[in-house]
Amino acid sequence: MEHPLLRALTSWPGRRPTQIAFEGLGFSIHRAWQNRIIQFCGEQQANQLNRYWDEVAMETMVSAGKANSDKRAFPIEPAYRSSFLDKLFADRDFVEPAFPSPPLIKCLFQRFKQVWFDAEFREKEAVFFSSLQKAESKRLDIQVTGWAGTKRDVIPFVHEFSTRLGFECHRNRWRKTIDRGLVFELGVDLGGNRFRTKPPLMFQIFHADDPKFAFDINGPPILDRLVPGVAQYFPGTSADEYILGVKAYIELFNIVASSFAGSHV
Repeated sequence: MEHPLLRALTSWPGRRPTQIAFEGLGFSIHRAWQNRIIQFCGEQQANQLNRYWDEVAMETMVSAGKANSDKRAFPIEPAYRSSFLDKLFADRDFVEPAFPSPPLIKCLFQRFKQVWFDAEFREKEAVFFSSLQKAESKRLDIQVTGWAGTKRDVIPFVHEFSTRLGFECHRNRWRKTIDRGLVFELGVDLGGNRFRTKPPLMFQIFHADDPKFAFDINGPPILDRLVPGVAQYFPGTSADEYILGVKAYIELFNIVASSFAGSHV
């Protein structure tokens, strides 16, 4: 039996409209990351990179996050499977034993390895993105009053950011129901180290008629497949950078929710 969530997710308009709406709110660090990748790979690969990002995002969404596009692994039958990614996978000739499922574009893999193995390169990248976080938090007037550095301190910020966007609080979770029973829910992970060491947010999308089957979005990797580069919002080196990341992820999740409002699913 087909899950109603999977049927609903097929109406997502895609990565680019989502990204444009996100940028319309003043967020730009993801775009800087994409431009940095294009600069690393060469402008002649810009179209291929953008299509790769589009196709990975779509496969991720319509499979409720259960597909692995680089492995071409689909635990459930996908409503959409990219022939473009199938071809990249078939033509790939750069697999290494230590990295059995690299990105399907060679220069992305090369950059990943440079970040992994080249400490000087990695440090320069960290400094570059930290400077962008500082500038963006200032530009967006991020306030951190009440923040003492623990995970629990983030709850008032999550409450403020989410309720302002129309999410309703339900026992330390915030929920918004979109047309035809699509539910978007976010929460805070207070487990493990009590201090901020990773993004504390947990996101979930499910259908009211089948709540046990859900699209779980825990941590940056899945959001980064929907809009490449948003993982650069974490980790922050200061409280304002950390809260910037929290706000960015909640705003992006809300944009995804809004993209389904009024859709016929």
